[in-house]
Amino acid sequence: MLQKFALAFKTKTIEFFAEDEEEEGEERESISAAVDLDPVPEEIITGQRVVVLKPDPLPQPPQADPETLIPALFATLSSFQAAYLHLQTAHSPLLPDAVRSADRTAVSHLRRLSDLKHSYLQNPSPSSRPVLPLSSHLQAQVQENQNLLRTFDAVVNQLQSDIDKKDAEAAALRQRLRDIEEANSKLARRLDRACAPPDGKVEALLSIGVFDSVLKDTCRVVHRFARCLVDLMKRSGWDLDLAANSIYPNVDYAKPGHCRYAILSYICLGMFGGFDSAGFCLEDSGGVGSDGIDVSTRRMNSLVQFIEHSTVDPLELISGSPSCDFAKFCERKYHQLIHPGMESTFWGDSYHGESMWGSLQSSSPLYEPFVNMASSMWTLHKLAWAYDPAVEIFQVAGGTEFSMVYMESIVRRAVMFGSDHGKKSRPKVEFTVVPGFRVGKTVIQCRVYLNDLKEAV
Repeated sequence: MLQKFALAFKTKTIEFFAEDEEEEGEERESISAAVDLDPVPEEIITGQRVVVLKPDPLPQPPQADPETLIPALFATLSSFQAAYLHLQTAHSPLLPDAVRSADRTAVSHLRRLSDLKHSYLQNPSPSSRPVLPLSSHLQAQVQENQNLLRTFDAVVNQLQSDIDKKDAEAAALRQRLRDIEEANSKLARRLDRACAPPDGKVEALLSIGVFDSVLKDTCRVVHRFARCLVDLMKRSGWDLDLAANSIYPNVDYAKPGHCRYAILSYICLGMFGGFDSAGFCLEDSGGVGSDGIDVSTRRMNSLVQFIEHSTVDPLELISGSPSCDFAKFCERKYHQLIHPGMESTFWGDSYHGESMWGSLQSSSPLYEPFVNMASSMWTLHKLAWAYDPAVEIFQVAGGTEFSMVYMESIVRRAVMFGSDHGKKSRPKVEFTVVPGFRVGKTVIQCRVYLNDLKEAV
């Protein structure tokens, strides 16, 4: 205010003296004219003083002290933090207007920080520092608190957005669960109607086609495990011919690769061992046969177990219930098929301790294919014991003459005998590869390897 008044007073003073100078000039001209006309003696005026008025100096703004700088610095930093947080939240979901606004705000605070840096770091002497319009100490604290509130508000908004998203996902999962439960209840009602003996639905479900379909799926899984085992034997340096000869000696194979049928037979017959017992060779699962058990109860229990096991993952079942009957079945069958001597040649002593040889371990490369094969065997067994009478299993001993009623050659288009080759005798069985089954009065042929096939193959 004083500065403005001084400037105004200075201007008026200059104008006043300028007018006096103009009037004095005019008087001098008139006097000079009079002097020219009529010169008079010069008169000197004494005792006159000249007063010169000068404006007051401009007030200098106070130099910024560190007590004001530090709060301003923290307030600017908190402002930048809040602006940057708003910039981040504006990207998810993307809001272009909010992104541009937050970006401009963040840049302005960065410029403010840059000004503070250049003002107070590049000019260490207080007298040489340019004066910056810093806020007061209390104003800086208020600004910092406001920025903290904006930061908290952005965080709360982000958390609320996450909560809303999780609530939406939970609602969708609850709806999906209700749909699954409703579908399961419908399937349960259909199963109850299908398994109800008065309606005769069990016989419709337990047909020969159903058993044959499950048997073919089981054979495919066994073939996959056999391929894995054979590949592992070849990588470990095994001689497949010697291994096949140890299983079935003195067999004249039609082709060198047919020795794999002996290994497949070893796996199939080993896995199907005990198939004719209700417990599948588990002494604590009902013993052998079905004596003392009501037929309808046995059929219903077997059918329920068949359906339940068909809907679960066998790997998860073993890991979740390591003491269940299926886990015990897998452990026993693995111990019968893969003895410790085979494992030591496959992986060596460095794979795991000697105490673990002959036991099914999840770290073994054969773990997953073996569990899947055992699961198929377990499912087929439960289905077989749901029939009335239970499905019977049979196999053919070596040296038995081939019968097209009960047998099928494992080598396709290999059964060429009689008048086609001028032979009077039928070919004989070397060994059974896949056993056969009797479902009521229907026979599912066993698959065998025949001798003297070199002319037919």
